[in-house]
Amino acid sequence: MALEPEILDRPSAEGARIVALALISEACERARRIGDPGDAEALHDFRVSVRRLRSSLRTWRDVLGRAVRDKDLRRLRKIARATADARDAEVLVAWIDRTAKDLPAALRPAAAWLARRHSRRTRDVELAASGERFVAACVPLSRRLERRRRPRSPEAFSAAVAARVREQAARVASRLARVETLVDAPHAHRARIDEKRLRYLLEPLRDVPGVGAEHAVAALRRLQDLLGALNDAVLALEAVGAARLEAERDTRGRRLRPGLVALEFQAASRAAAAFARVRAEVLPRRGSALLEPALAVAETLEARAAQRP
Repeated sequence: MALEPEILDRPSAEGARIVALALISEACERARRIGDPGDAEALHDFRVSVRRLRSSLRTWRDVLGRAVRDKDLRRLRKIARATADARDAEVLVAWIDRTAKDLPAALRPAAAWLARRHSRRTRDVELAASGERFVAACVPLSRRLERRRRPRSPEAFSAAVAARVREQAARVASRLARVETLVDAPHAHRARIDEKRLRYLLEPLRDVPGVGAEHAVAALRRLQDLLGALNDAVLALEAVGAARLEAERDTRGRRLRPGLVALEFQAASRAAAAFARVRAEVLPRRGSALLEPALAVAETLEARAAQRP
């Protein structure tokens, strides 16, 4: 989605309403692709759209007022969680399949066992039903958002976006300041969530001339890629470690232990390499090199708001 430049000069409630409705439309379109066996990107695209919408509604709830209700946010959170396990399982199984090819033949049965175990998580999620529930939940929300209301505040949408960009960037930097070693991966994961919310704020502005949002979005995508690779690696390490411990407690499962130990070693190496990249590119100056383009957008929007009659 992309905003028309003049929307930046409208009241913040009007801009937020237009953004939310556009995100609902995009997400509903993607929801209808769920369940199509020929659409490999359907689940990913739908999850991204739901995240964008949830983030936008939380960000702008103070100006959207009664159009957004607690029930709306609970429904969206439930749908997002229903598809999260499926996505994590897909990523893990893909890594297991790639890694198994480099293992000796005698160790591959453990990889096949672990892949089957996590593949069930993907099958057990009623993905099509999640899409249908999403579309149904958005009908009353859209109706409420479509009702034009008198703005509560004369603040321009550009100024409101700028303030939220600065606030969210500070959250990301604060999270990154807590990351020193691989043990701090949970803080890196939270930083990644906060980074996404920052990027979702800026994405609608990418095509607005003179704002520079496209550069900020590109920098934040790099940050997401680095932190996301670390999170996926840590989740894989935890999953393999848990499976190894389970196998060791089961007499029949002990035959899988050598293969699971080999997978765990590969997962640990992957996590260490992912953290090394984060340490080199993200941690210096609390990620400011990747956050500065977003702050530049905030400055540009503030200048635009100051010139507003």
